Parts: sequence; C-alpha cells; structure tokens
Amino acid sequence: MKILLDTLGSDKGASELIEGAIMALEQKDFNLTIVGNEEENRNIVNKRFEDKIDFVNATETIENNESPTKAIRSKKDSSMRKCFDLLNGDYDGFLSTGSTGALLTGATLITRRLDNVSRPCLMVTVPSLKGDVVVLDVGANVDVTSELLEQFAKMGYVYSKNILGKEDCKVGLLNIGVEEHKGDSLRLETYKSLSKYPYFKGNVEARDVLNGDFDVVVTDGFSGNILLKTIEGSVEFIKTLAKSKLSKLDEKSQQSIIPMIKSMSTGIDYKSVGSAPFLGTKKPVFKAHGSSNRDAIMSGILTLIKFIEEDVTDKLKKELVNE
Repeated sequence: MKILLDTLGSDKGASELIEGAIMALEQKDFNLTIVGNEEENRNIVNKRFEDKIDFVNATETIENNESPTKAIRSKKDSSMRKCFDLLNGDYDGFLSTGSTGALLTGATLITRRLDNVSRPCLMVTVPSLKGDVVVLDVGANVDVTSELLEQFAKMGYVYSKNILGKEDCKVGLLNIGVEEHKGDSLRLETYKSLSKYPYFKGNVEARDVLNGDFDVVVTDGFSGNILLKTIEGSVEFIKTLAKSKLSKLDEKSQQSIIPMIKSMSTGIDYKSVGSAPFLGTKKPVFKAHGSSNRDAIMSGILTLIKFIEEDVTDKLKKELVNE
C-alpha cells in the first residue's frame, strides 16, 4: 500500500506531520511518500524506515486565503498539486492538512468523482449513545443545493450500511426543528426530495445528534462544520471543567474517574480520529485538521489505511450505480 503525505500547509510544521507518520509506520506495514521541502523532510526523517519512505520535492504551498481553483491549476509545484498528480498513478491514498477548498477542488478536477456524484463531500463519524453516526458535509461544500444534499444522503447511507454495518440505516436532515414544515427553503426542498427514500426518517436537531436515533445526519458544509466544532469544543470544555473539579478530590478518587473521562472523549476529539475522507472521489483523499499534532496524524493515516483496506471507494461505486 502506498500513501502520500503533504507536509506543507500545516499549522505545526512538517516535523509534527512526519513524526506522526513514523508512528503510523511503527504500527502498520505500508510505503510512504513525503511531499514538501525534500531537504528539510529528509533531515526530520533522519534515515528512519529507509526502505519504506520516499521523498518528492515541492517548492510551493497553497495557502488558505487563496482561490482554491486558481491555486490548484497554477501552482503545479505545490505539495498538494504534486500529491494529486501522483495519486492518479499507482498510489492508494493521500492525506493533507492543507486548504479544505483546494483539496475539494483537486479531488473534483484531478482525482475526479465517481459516477452519479456531482461533488465530493467531507464526512466524519462521531460516537453516540447507540453507535457511530455519519455526519456530512462538515466543511467542504458551504453553498449547496437540495440535489447535492440528496447525493450526500445516498453516500452517507451507503457508507453507514456497508462499512459500519447499519442494515436498518436511518438518515436524518439537520434542521432547527423536527417538524416537516421547519427550516429555510433549502431544508424544505431537501426534505421533500429525500422523502422518496425509505431510509429517510425526517429532521434531526443538533442537540439530538449524539443520541444516536439517526445513523446518518445530512447537512451543508457550513452548518456541519459548526456542529462538529461545537461538539469538539464541548468536549474540551467538559474535560477542562472535570480537571478543575478533580483537582479538589483525593488521589484515589482522581485515579478512578480519569479513565472514564478519557473514554467519554475518545472518538469526538479530532486527535483520536485524525482525518476525514472526501466521499465520492475515485481514490481516497483525506483531510486532517490544520493544527493536528503527531498523534492526530498517526490516527489520520491509520484511518486512511483502514478506508483503503475495507474497499470503501469500490463499495460506494457499486452501490451508487444501482441508485
């Protein structure tokens, strides 16, 4: 298995990304190609895993404040563009912490979409009281149509059914109320278009997502990103509050409660999941948080490898053709 890692565009620099990749190599057998400042990257690797790591030099970085389409097309020596070009060869997957917009553009224009997919979407799974919940889109497509949300629902359903094993998969539309008449024109139109599918079970409010009554929650990238970051922020708030309260307890009580707090936060913290796929591309393109540390990068690469091993792209391709 051959994985590409884009080391330019991270908030924490190439060293943290590469150390995370080294940690992944200590757990999984795969080949890694590191794309970025080759001299710097070679120094960081320092001859570790020499038989497993290759390097590709890149002199340009795509910044978050650039036009994604213009940058992907014009910056041909950027690490992200080089990764996309290489992915079209014999590579199996690609991970980047760079611009979400540029990644979406590259995934659409260079990696290209599966049949019956107009635009790839960014997907995450979050834990709930009843198992993992698929949420999409969470940041790639801010402006959407009801037709796009319908496609996202189909992809989320296929992923939940085939990868998470949810045979009786229930799909919900994120909205400001559960009633059919609630929401803006986009939500009203989407509700109507989704109602023809037996797996669509209606609207879901943000406060109920983690209850697990829905296996898939569909929304636009703007609302989805707010939902995801609110969940992440809430977890950090609870952890900080818990630590403050724990400091007032005796050591024995602290030791009994700390594991429970860690267990509760696992899966919601982006560092434990690491990365999210763009569903609907012909090859796996994964986005990691811009401020990911080495633990998050390790988790992100392992998540990407699992995605490849379970043939998610092929399963999506087959199921979407039948829709």
